[in-house]
Amino acid sequence: MDSQATLDMIYEEVRKVNERLSLIEEVIEEVLIKDLPEVELSEEKTKEIEASIKEMREGEHVTLEALKRA
Repeated sequence: MDSQATLDMIYEEVRKVNERLSLIEEVIEEVLIKDLPEVELSEEKTKEIEASIKEMREGEHVTLEALKRA
């Protein structure tokens, strides 16, 4: 087996793992949102939460304390 075939197989496996991880993240997000009590949020708070979610999806790290303050 040549090295290119091996690299292609590794790349494909990593791609599949990334897809599964994305699906798992979406399910977790849905479960968390579904179980949260409904409250009225200000537009500012909503934007902070959306920004935090965007940062997490882009791979940036957000501390639990920062999320609690959002």
